[in-house]
Parts: sequence; structure tokens; C-alpha cells
Amino acid sequence: MELLKKLEKYNIILGSASPRRRDLLNGLGIKFKIMSIDYDERFPNGMKKEEIPVYLAIQKNEKFSYLITDNTIVITADTIVFLNNMIIGKPANKSEAFKMLKLLSGKKHEVITGVCIKSAEKMVSFYDISEVYFKELSDEEIIGLLLVTTVVVV
Repeated sequence: MELLKKLEKYNIILGSASPRRRDLLNGLGIKFKIMSIDYDERFPNGMKKEEIPVYLAIQKNEKFSYLITDNTIVITADTIVFLNNMIIGKPANKSEAFKMLKLLSGKKHEVITGVCIKSAEKMVSFYDISEVYFKELSDEEIIGLLLVTTVVVV
């Protein structure tokens, strides 16, 4: 692929500890380093829901600006789950994950991911929206899911 050839000259930093994002870049055949930071996930009031994850991805990317040189690209992202236009926070543990899955059970929700890609010359940001439909889950099914999976924050 021509794009992969062009990217070979860059040091690409994935500003995320997300296994899903790591797998996505690996699947594309992109060589990259992983770095993660803590950042303030607050956003200004009055933003449209699709603007929030983009804003957060840009804020996260700014934390890596000291690393950007002529041959560096930093990729950051933020994902937010919305149910009935309300943000559903990331579960911190299995108890919270149970409550979240129970809340989402049998309903449609939106998952919006904002991405920011920045080099010394340019910054591009965008978002994508996925509609997710959950079947109705019994408490036993949710417990079973949580027993066999690790709570992963996107």
C-alpha cells in the first residue's frame, strides 16, 4: 500500500492504552509506539454530542505536543456512549459494568468516537457514530459475560 510506504518515515505515537485502538493500527500494518497519559475529560457545556469526543481527542493530543517533530504523528481518540442523549460513563469495575450492561440491555445506544491525528504540519480531527442494539440480557447472562471478560475501557 502506498499510504503505508509514506508512513514508514514517521514515528507514529498512539496516545492511548486502548487494546482496541492498538489492534486496529496493528491490523492496518502500521508501526507505532504506545503512550498514554491522564487527561481532564471535562468539556464545555452546550457542545453537541458528536463534538464532545472530538474535543476530548484534541485535548488529549495536545498533551503530546512536546513530542511532535518533523517526522512524528500523534494519534489520539476518545469514545463516548450515549443512551437517550445522556452520556454513559466508562465502568471502573465489574459492579459498574454490570449496572451499565443492565441499563443498555434491550435498548439502542450510540457510540461516538472522536479522533485527532496531528503532525508538525497539520492536524485532522473527525468523528464516527455507531448505533448499537443490545438484546435483552438477563442478570445471569450479564454475570456470565463479566466472569469471562475483562472490563476494558475504550
